[in-house]
Amino acid sequence: MDFSRIFPRTFRIRLVRVLKSLRKPFALWPFIAAFARPFRRVARHGSGRVQLAPKLKRPLPAWSLLIMLLLGAGVGFYASTIFSEVAGIGQSTVPDFTLGTNPVSMTTSQGSLAAFTVSLTSLNSFAGSVNLNYSLSPGITNVTIALNPSSLSLLTGAGASTMTVSVPASAPLNTYTITIGGTSGRLSHNVTSILRVVPPPSPDFSTSATPSSLNVTRGSATSSTITLTSIGGFAGTVNLSTSISPSSGSSPTLALNPNRVTLLSGGTGNAVLTISTTGTTLRGVYAIVVLGVSGTLANSVSITLTVQ
Repeated sequence: MDFSRIFPRTFRIRLVRVLKSLRKPFALWPFIAAFARPFRRVARHGSGRVQLAPKLKRPLPAWSLLIMLLLGAGVGFYASTIFSEVAGIGQSTVPDFTLGTNPVSMTTSQGSLAAFTVSLTSLNSFAGSVNLNYSLSPGITNVTIALNPSSLSLLTGAGASTMTVSVPASAPLNTYTITIGGTSGRLSHNVTSILRVVPPPSPDFSTSATPSSLNVTRGSATSSTITLTSIGGFAGTVNLSTSISPSSGSSPTLALNPNRVTLLSGGTGNAVLTISTTGTTLRGVYAIVVLGVSGTLANSVSITLTVQ
């Protein structure tokens, strides 16, 4: 192969001078000589100014250049493989599993329940059973923690367990760390969740309506369920009343049954609001408010009514 037809003369001269400036002998000098073939003489090793030596008798064979290319490709591939292993780029193919919780952090009050979802996922075709365990730090007297189920099979590739924490009313106000562990033979993984225990809310109740938006045709009736829920241990009787806007002699009529609901601590109660219209009811959009009162406590819920 004649390199003189591929690379310009000035480029070859510059390359020879640069290589000549190297202090150590250059191992590929025969290739340099072939690279500079058009000269009657090529540079050779020595001190001082550039010395000349007879040119090679014949150009470098094409097959030797092919060997050089193949050798370079092989060395490059081997080097990249070694680098990948050292740098940790290659991923393990050993069967394994991952462990996670949702939510990672939760706030709950004294005397209440907290629930976490523990999820497991198979890696690299892992299909064994994983046994779950937990630990709480710092500990809480009379706390109850349950994992359901406590053992999962990952034959289908994934699984989930529910961890329920029953926090006693006497639990100290603090931030706790729950460590959930999963083991299967020699495989073991841990994940942590944070549980913050705060004081319980003041006794109160909430009101809600289902549905909270209604459509009715003139001359017909509809209804909504009013739900009252005890908060913070509230227990007592809630008196219910209603109002509608705009209000006139042609507005829909409202009726609550019952209009008094008694709640137990932590319990719920319901009342049904019936809305009636006549053929003379004015079409339009009405706002209905259901008010609940118990002593100094008062809560309300709004309902939107469209008469067509």
